[in-house]
Amino acid sequence: MTGCLNELVRLRVGSPFRERIQHDARGKFLVVQGKDIGSDGALILDGMVRVAEAPNKKAPDTLSQGDVIFQTRGVSYRAAIVPNVSTPMIAAGSLFIISPDAARIAPEYLVFFLNLPATQAALRQMATGSTIPNLRRSAIEQLEVPLPNLPDQHWLVELASLVRKESEISKRINSLRLQELHALTVERAKKAGGVKPPDSNRPERLGKRPQALS
Repeated sequence: MTGCLNELVRLRVGSPFRERIQHDARGKFLVVQGKDIGSDGALILDGMVRVAEAPNKKAPDTLSQGDVIFQTRGVSYRAAIVPNVSTPMIAAGSLFIISPDAARIAPEYLVFFLNLPATQAALRQMATGSTIPNLRRSAIEQLEVPLPNLPDQHWLVELASLVRKESEISKRINSLRLQELHALTVERAKKAGGVKPPDSNRPERLGKRPQALS
């Protein structure tokens, strides 16, 4: 079973700022921008910009827990779910805010689906613009979304989490193995009386070594 995105969610555009967003450490609003969307489907709260006032002072369009933030410009169109935070959050105008119909699609599943490599490839084909590709709202609303039942949606999200953890563990193991290989190389070079390999943490300088003064 599938459904068009506009049948499953309510989509709106983030709040447009007329001027450059300036950080105010005492600001009462957190501003979500494209850089704050992590590849793991979570928002990166550390370093997020704060502002004193929202663009619409009378009725600021604040985000709710479970909303999905979607990046619309560039070559990557990542999505992230809004967590439960005490500070009010607003999305910048370059982002879409997606409020899923919880009775039909789980926000975690929507984030999982949008971040899949196959979905990202399809989104890149839908993007327009030569300098900075961007996604039109009308195109996103017509995106076909596979729709398993809710228990299966949650199961797929859990499975995706396990796959990410496995990938992270594999990367750490490979990094340790490379460090071991470097140590082994140094050890064998010492035994052979050869030249010590360069330190892996220090780039080798190019050019000739200056001659000693006579």
